[in-house]
Amino acid sequence: MSSSFAKKLADSDKHTRDKTFHACAKWLRARDELAAMDSKKLWKGLFYSYWHADGRRTQLDVANAMGALTHGLGRNVMMSYVEGFLWTMRREWAGIDHHRMDKYCLLTKRVTHHALRFVGERGWDTDLVRLFAEVLSTSVFGGGKENKSVTVGFKMYLTEIFLDQIEAVTRGESGVEMDEGEDDEDSGAPVPIPSAALATLLAPFVDAMQKEESEVLLKRITNEIFAPLADVERASSGAPRLTPSAMKVVYERAISLGAENGVEDVCREALYELHAMMKKGASKMIKDADARGVDPELDVVVPPSTQEEKKKKKKKHADSDVAVDNAQEKKTKTKKKKKSPSGDDDAGEDEEAAKREKKRRKKEKRLAKEMAALAAENAEAQNRADSAKKSSSASKHGGGKELLNLNGSGAKVVALRAIADRDGAGSPTPSDEGSPSMSPSKRLMWNDQGITFSSPDKRSPINTSRGKRNLKMTPTKTLLRPIHAAKTPTPEGAAVVQKRASSTLGTKSPSRAAAASYF
Repeated sequence: MSSSFAKKLADSDKHTRDKTFHACAKWLRARDELAAMDSKKLWKGLFYSYWHADGRRTQLDVANAMGALTHGLGRNVMMSYVEGFLWTMRREWAGIDHHRMDKYCLLTKRVTHHALRFVGERGWDTDLVRLFAEVLSTSVFGGGKENKSVTVGFKMYLTEIFLDQIEAVTRGESGVEMDEGEDDEDSGAPVPIPSAALATLLAPFVDAMQKEESEVLLKRITNEIFAPLADVERASSGAPRLTPSAMKVVYERAISLGAENGVEDVCREALYELHAMMKKGASKMIKDADARGVDPELDVVVPPSTQEEKKKKKKKHADSDVAVDNAQEKKTKTKKKKKSPSGDDDAGEDEEAAKREKKRRKKEKRLAKEMAALAAENAEAQNRADSAKKSSSASKHGGGKELLNLNGSGAKVVALRAIADRDGAGSPTPSDEGSPSMSPSKRLMWNDQGITFSSPDKRSPINTSRGKRNLKMTPTKTLLRPIHAAKTPTPEGAAVVQKRASSTLGTKSPSRAAAASYF
């Protein structure tokens, strides 16, 4: 009987196709069982009957009629009818040209939607859900000798729309996007799905991840089906969800399938990734439910009422304002700044002004310290200069004789007299008197402008015309070598120096040149 239906359903005459379809519907409703082969023959004719449907409106009507036929059938006949449809679409999908692909996508949505609605209207019976999951597993992902690369297209599309169609059934929607001017058909009352039933319907997709070697299909299953269910935000949207216990069933199944021998590496990695994702999602869902004060094992979490939502938002804003005020107060105390009431721009300007004022104060303190140190240094230098002046005067009035008597060295007496004459040659300027004293062992300095100074201790300019003559008369640095711990002269050298010093002492006024000649 199914063979004769198939031939007439594929007829090119529309009247013949419609008459045959009504006869086929009566024949199916009258049966208690439908063999798998008869179902495949029947859907072979229905597939080509839909091939002749042209136009959006006609295609939508025919697809709705083929899907709605399930509601008048018995349980076993309906399952066989859907199994024949899925098997035919998987087999013929690769042969559909791109001009007709949209219409067969529409047919797949309508038949899948009505099949799920058939199960949902019967309270998501456990045996019926399990039977429907077996149909999906055998007809879509079941083993066969056909090339898997040919059938992967239909598997990917069914994976993409499956969760959306379940949501449409639970919300009482058609699950089809209508074009402008089209009316959405009556899809019945909403039928929420329990979490356990949803986990049973998704079990074939977990099992498929162990056998399917297409990396694209494995990613499609993970991203389109399980990733949305692992999202915590889904719990408060009223959409079908997996409870933490149902998630545990899924990820334990995934880890056990991935640990079996002979599993391909790409499949094992996908199953382990699914295990980690679902386990993490279950943990987050439990924490979120505890934070909101609801039971995480509820199949459907009712969104909070508008009044409660407003209270939560108001409290959240109040807490955030208090936190902001506390942070601002702490910042103000730490930096010791006042916030400008004129706005953010004024506050920024005040902050910059405060920074500049702080830098200015630091600079003033540093300069004050430097000035105080400089004043103390000048006072100390003045005291040293006064002491040096007094000692110089004392040397000119008899200090040399004392040295002569103490040391007994005529050469040193001549040198000291020469230094005393040199120190009195110039008069120090007021600016030089306060400068730090320099080592008396340094010779007279001659600068780039040809200006000399009378002595290292008291810098006073002298006549430049006499500069060269003064330099010639200046004792060499060996004059005061004993002060810098130079080598002690030999006895022979000391005798010569003593002889020259004795002869020099007989003159009335030894000169600088005479003193320099001994060294």
